[in-house]
Amino acid sequence: MDKQRHKKTGKRLYFSLIFIAVLLAGAGYAALSSGYQSTVALQREELRLAKVVRAPFYEYIDLTGQVAPRALYYVDSKVAGTVEQVYAESGTAVQSGDTLLQLANADLQLEVLQRESQLIGQLNDQQQTALLINQNNLSQQERLVEVRYQLELQQKAYERSRQLLADSVIAKQDYEPVANRYRYLQRRQRLLAKAYASDSLVRQAQLRQMAASENRIMDNLRAVRRILDRLCVRAEASGQLTEFELQSGQAVESGERLGQIYSLEQPKIVAETDEFYLDKVTTGQPGQAIVNGDTLALQVEKIYPTVTEGRFRIELGIVPGGAQTASLVRGQSLRLRLFFGSPAERILLPEGNFYASTGGSWVFVLEGGQAKKRYIELGRRNPNYFEVLDGLSPGEQVIRSSYDGFEDYETLKLN
Repeated sequence: MDKQRHKKTGKRLYFSLIFIAVLLAGAGYAALSSGYQSTVALQREELRLAKVVRAPFYEYIDLTGQVAPRALYYVDSKVAGTVEQVYAESGTAVQSGDTLLQLANADLQLEVLQRESQLIGQLNDQQQTALLINQNNLSQQERLVEVRYQLELQQKAYERSRQLLADSVIAKQDYEPVANRYRYLQRRQRLLAKAYASDSLVRQAQLRQMAASENRIMDNLRAVRRILDRLCVRAEASGQLTEFELQSGQAVESGERLGQIYSLEQPKIVAETDEFYLDKVTTGQPGQAIVNGDTLALQVEKIYPTVTEGRFRIELGIVPGGAQTASLVRGQSLRLRLFFGSPAERILLPEGNFYASTGGSWVFVLEGGQAKKRYIELGRRNPNYFEVLDGLSPGEQVIRSSYDGFEDYETLKLN
């Protein structure tokens, strides 16, 4: 009997030990869970805080652009030669038509003189031929006038002789010579008039051809004379002369680039943008730049769709009526801001390193002397702010510094 009671007591002890072990395991798990949810203490001054605000939200990107002239004119040598005189220096302002450089080329000058002499000889020949044609015309007119005069005289003699013959005053043999000469002069007048009319048509055609030929010769002569003008290098536009470094006696080849002329009265800003914005950037899109404390209003004028190493180029112009551009220098770098859409009132969270740890899905929000994890929803962003869609209210403070090392905590105690 005592032996059976001892067995029942052993079983109760066995099950009690198991129950105690389960309780201990549960307590351990609770302790671990309590440790996961526990608060970690941080120094407040080690953290960067940001205040949630309601303000106009601008969706924009920051770019770096360079000032460039809208028009660039190249100064090239049109002929080969040797620098005889330099009239302008690189970096000076020039006006259109100003003489920049005088070249010398003896061979070219001799060639021009020979060509000019040939053209003048051809012109003299043309003029001499035209003179002969006009003299022939005058000679024909003179013969025609003479025969008309003789015909008028003979007509009177013919009419008198015919009347005298009718009155039987003279014999027929005296009448016939007068009548024959009269008819001869009539036929001669008709032939001369016909020949003159025919020659007049030919003569007018010849004179027109010769006049056209003389005009061509004169054009060639003027062109030949202008060849020497090419030895004088002039400014093709007004602006700033640059890269113009020449010395007397220096040899210059035909077509050689001698310098550049540009003006920054209406400059353009050239910038490169990430290809992500290729479909978002449009002509007329607004932007701005700050130069010496003044705001320059900009707008996109040209988009180059070619993507190189993940970037594409845009050109922006300065909107008239804004700040002056006299202080801009070619090649100067400017910080630009390119806007997308119109500004609208939104709840905004300042940008911070927390985003790298949370992806914008949650943040630590200050509540008294501690910061608690809160899940939020962010929308658009610009380089300074995130657009808050849900989870935060204006006036709340958020830890914006990095969350590395305490992502798993729910609460942070701030000392």
